[in-house]
Amino acid sequence: MASALVASRKLQLDAKKNGKPESVLQFLRSHGFTDAHISTLVQKRPTVLHCRISNNLGPKFEFLNKVGFVGKQLPDLVVSNPLFLKSSLDSYIKPSVEYLLLLLGSSDKIISAIKRSSWLLSYDLKGNMQPNIDFLLGEGIPRTYIVNMVSAHPRFILIKHSRMVQAVSTCKKLGFEPKSRMFMHGLRSALSMSDATMKKKIEVMKSMGWTEEEILSAFRRYPLCLSSSEEKIRNAMDFYVNTMKLKPSVVINYPKLIMHSIEKRMRPRYNVLQILVSKKLISGTKLCWQLTIAENKFVQNFVMKYEADVPGLFEKYEASKLAKRKDH
Repeated sequence: MASALVASRKLQLDAKKNGKPESVLQFLRSHGFTDAHISTLVQKRPTVLHCRISNNLGPKFEFLNKVGFVGKQLPDLVVSNPLFLKSSLDSYIKPSVEYLLLLLGSSDKIISAIKRSSWLLSYDLKGNMQPNIDFLLGEGIPRTYIVNMVSAHPRFILIKHSRMVQAVSTCKKLGFEPKSRMFMHGLRSALSMSDATMKKKIEVMKSMGWTEEEILSAFRRYPLCLSSSEEKIRNAMDFYVNTMKLKPSVVINYPKLIMHSIEKRMRPRYNVLQILVSKKLISGTKLCWQLTIAENKFVQNFVMKYEADVPGLFEKYEASKLAKRKDH
């Protein structure tokens, strides 16, 4: 707050030297911008103070208000990516929003998507977004799946069109069916890395005892398992195979295990379960399930439930989660 106030005072001093910044400041405040908003906005894009209100800020803010960005939503949007203020309202912002309205079907969904990626307002609609969506539809991917991806992960639809074509081809080669729900998860994973990076991760898994067919089978069932870094994959497999003494085939059957943080989640839970097993309070035959259940259920069923049998168990569990260990 202090930095925001300092920035605000500086803006007010600058405004006295130049009438235009003062009018811009007044305009921003009239649209719900706080000192904190203005401070961040000016730090990100100082030239905003020299924008014209009549043919730049005014028409754009009016259009965004009509779409549904009202109250605090408008300043939050502008501050998240002020670069879109450079974009032409008629050439970029309006066409993108109107296209998204046709695709998504409601202003609420547009607002949700733009909040997740305000770059939707500054990209050329015909450059990547529309060609990508048309291409996915042409590949037979159900419209509802595409709508869900644009709503929840809009940045993927802005990927270069050539990269989108390549990623779809990769997914089909790996055995994903375009009409299946898993296809979009596989596509997200494929778009998050190059083919070379994916091959490296597959080689890492092979070195841990998996066959290529087992890896691809796991990927088809849980595509995000290959989104982890090579180091995280190594650390995860080391923990499951060498510490927990699980067979690689067990991890293959539960590929989601690779996604969990070893040091912040799995190791602390494993330590608790080992204590309970050593005291014959549980059997220890359902470790994978016990390690992956929701946090509140784990605490209730395996920590608080046995506090009387193991005094200080909750404190030990919480302390182990806070321990600073290397986990990528």
